[in-house]
Amino acid sequence: MAGSISPWGSRPAGRDTPLAQASMPALAQGQLHEIHAQGADWAAALAFALATGERARDGAIFALRTPRRHRLPMVFSGDGLALLGIRPDRLTIVEAGNEKDMLRAGLEAARCAGVAMVLMESEGRFADYDLTASRRLVLAAEASRACVLLLRGDAEPRSSGAQTRWSIRSAPSEAWEADAPGWPTIDAELLRYRGGPAGGRWRLMWDEDDGRFRDAARLQTVPGAVVPLSRLRTGADGDARRQVA
Repeated sequence: MAGSISPWGSRPAGRDTPLAQASMPALAQGQLHEIHAQGADWAAALAFALATGERARDGAIFALRTPRRHRLPMVFSGDGLALLGIRPDRLTIVEAGNEKDMLRAGLEAARCAGVAMVLMESEGRFADYDLTASRRLVLAAEASRACVLLLRGDAEPRSSGAQTRWSIRSAPSEAWEADAPGWPTIDAELLRYRGGPAGGRWRLMWDEDDGRFRDAARLQTVPGAVVPLSRLRTGADGDARRQVA
């Protein structure tokens, strides 16, 4: 892996997402993709999903979640979405009462023509998401051509109909002058690829100046200089909340 990765973030808003490189499978339209992450890496997983998930030029993007159980609940930032090539007015956020209702709503959204992307966030075991449920999502995605993404937090992988399964972690960043932390960096590992080899790993660095992910595999790292793909802000009630794309 050398040079820069295709400029996902710098593309015009709503444009189809190009591949990072030939060897890296796309989070393609018309398919179901799973993204696993631990709680501390949740912002990185969200950014990976939104930046790399292929979507049509037009069409709605649905983000579905249940009441947050994270210590630092995350909220979407309009500026962050724009940096990832997403017009904020395309995004509809749905908060379901429980994960079963979220799964039902996600399935209905995936079945609708004109929906470009469905992003669902889950934590823990997620018992209602089984092989049958995943197959329904696959069929819905194939029919509507939506990109269906399921983020799984603190969960063990299980059998499903997903086309790809990823593990995402925050990674050490390249230091700037005076050892200042550099751009946010993530490690992406392909756990499963239906119809192809799994096990690939990529280190991706977000370059805000160029609006793109760059290959960070050969860059010198600084121990402990881990920068999450998030920013902190204080909500109206005074609590700290993560602000992510």
